[in-house]
Amino acid sequence: MGRGVQEEDSSSPSDNLKLVQADRTGTTGERIKLQFSDGSYFFVSDSDLREEGLSALELVPELELSEAVIHHLKHRSLLRQVRDKALDLLARAPHTTFSLRVKLLKRGFDSRAVEEVLQLLKREEYLDDNSYAENWLRSRIERRPEGRAALVAGLLRKGVPREIAEGAVNRYLTPALEREIAVRALEKLKRSGETDPLKLKGKLRARGFPFPLIRRVVEGKREE
Repeated sequence: MGRGVQEEDSSSPSDNLKLVQADRTGTTGERIKLQFSDGSYFFVSDSDLREEGLSALELVPELELSEAVIHHLKHRSLLRQVRDKALDLLARAPHTTFSLRVKLLKRGFDSRAVEEVLQLLKREEYLDDNSYAENWLRSRIERRPEGRAALVAGLLRKGVPREIAEGAVNRYLTPALEREIAVRALEKLKRSGETDPLKLKGKLRARGFPFPLIRRVVEGKREE
């Protein structure tokens, strides 16, 4: 967290720095801005201080903090910044672990801090690729009838790991549901004016349906 990298931090404090000022900030005073004798600063919370055996009442001018304490406080400050931004992004739209990682890294956060926060969000159940995959499948199938292969490919493009993508599709897409979706796709193609059986089969194949199923729905055959 060097000067100019994050808004809430300046250059790294060094050994035996003295505290110049500690001011509460934020709408409810939930953060404390620590300014040091070398001009550096960062923000902490009361819980950060408690983890180091400190309280806000002890933050008086000329207080010396050890390098280890400053390092730990800075690290917690960084994790909070990353977590706050991650939660903001999740509140705007659902994300996979991959897509959230990419967005946080693009904002200049340290990669190790990003990975630590991603694991924390998974434990807190804010981030769940399995839930994302299931919700995406429901929405996708309602909007666009597609087969198994296309649905797996769509999840992979979203950054869902292959094992999770295939597992979610296998759980959600029963044979009966896949046939129902294939029939919907076929009817949609016919309404658009396509009637040639070979072209219909090709277009259904392009939508990810398996060929045995395509043949049955196009030729009007019952399940074997």
